[in-house]
Amino acid sequence: MKYFPMLCKKAGKDLLKSKEYIFEPKLDGTRCIAEVNEKVNLFNRRQKNIRRRYPEICHDLKKYKNCIFDGEIVCYNKGIPDFYLLQKREHIDSDFMIEIRAKMFPATYVIFDILEMEGEILIDKPIEKRKEILASVIGKEKHLETIFFTNDGEKLWKEIEKRNMEGVIAKRKGSKYYPGQRRYEWLKIKNLKSIDVVIVGYTQEKREISSLGMALYDNSDLVYIGKVGTGFEEEIMERLLKEFEITDKPFVINPEKAPENMIWVKPKIVAEVEYLEITKDKELRSPSFKRLRMDKPLNECTMEQIA
Repeated sequence: MKYFPMLCKKAGKDLLKSKEYIFEPKLDGTRCIAEVNEKVNLFNRRQKNIRRRYPEICHDLKKYKNCIFDGEIVCYNKGIPDFYLLQKREHIDSDFMIEIRAKMFPATYVIFDILEMEGEILIDKPIEKRKEILASVIGKEKHLETIFFTNDGEKLWKEIEKRNMEGVIAKRKGSKYYPGQRRYEWLKIKNLKSIDVVIVGYTQEKREISSLGMALYDNSDLVYIGKVGTGFEEEIMERLLKEFEITDKPFVINPEKAPENMIWVKPKIVAEVEYLEITKDKELRSPSFKRLRMDKPLNECTMEQIA
């Protein structure tokens, strides 16, 4: 069976008091379904097999044959997931560079669910049982670990704030795993305000990329919501310029809101952007580029995020 990852709805901090959920840290990494049979396959959310990028994780997973896991690939920086380091592991074609960067920036697969084991489908079992099975399966490995979870959401939140981490995931006790569905059984409580946007253009006032044009889907329409000009470095700019496909015709329905010097590109890249607040015109105030989300489908970048 081919699995798509189960997804979360959003919730507020009041949920942290609930006794109906277990709570896990929200990790800043790449979501990954690991299928372990005769060989190890690692599928991101776009169903791209990224096994070649992470030989150290594949090596550690080899012994867990006939299992399917769900988890997050992270690179730790002083014990905290650092997506900037993880990006240094992505989009590398050279076997030599993959080997070098695996040593420089080792990755860890943090497993939070088990979907199959020895041919038995486990997704209909309650989450507590799946956690119990997972704990009995995964041993001590250099590049694998199971995620920490607790019944005390408020205590975990204090640690998340202290370490300036992404947030908390709440999972309803007794719940099943629903592949490919965004459900209220799993809820995310974010510590930082962020949004996933489609990159639809860029400007070149002072450097090769001075700002990035952002858009969100409103049903099937792409709506321009402003530009972001801080947070991305030279390495990101070089990658984007290679990926961009310039177009004469904007893909957004409101191009008049963009600056006249916007260079429009085909919508195929997703970025996560932090921001202070949403304006009345539904634009982001004080946006700052955080990271590329090559693992995220375009159609999940919707106006509902700022509703």
